[in-house]
Amino acid sequence: MGVAWLGTTLINVHLDSIRQASGDILSRTPWRLAVILFFAAALLYSRAATTRALMPAALAIGVPPLTAVASFAAVSALFVLPTYPTLLATVEMDDTGSTRIGKYVFNHPFLIPGTLCIALAVALGFLFGSVIL
Repeated sequence: MGVAWLGTTLINVHLDSIRQASGDILSRTPWRLAVILFFAAALLYSRAATTRALMPAALAIGVPPLTAVASFAAVSALFVLPTYPTLLATVEMDDTGSTRIGKYVFNHPFLIPGTLCIALAVALGFLFGSVIL
């Protein structure tokens, strides 16, 4: 079935406690939905599984639709843990040796640029969303 299925099952089992814990936080600071989606996507290894597991719950607890749309870019955090097949293939195919995973799990060359791109996309989502919507 896969890692995404396993992660979604784990989230769905604890969905009520996630709603209770995050309901108060997200009602005060809705932009934190992007942070929650970022870390959930890193653990679930799937944009679709993350969206399917957490977006309905976020909308059910009252997160504004603008926040949900602007935060959607955060589900692209599949690169955080260096276990995604495309990331490993990129490291393996680099003949120069400059693309490698260090001795620590979180010091690979995709972490900083990927996180900055997601943060910029979420910020622009809030900016454009507030103007358009």
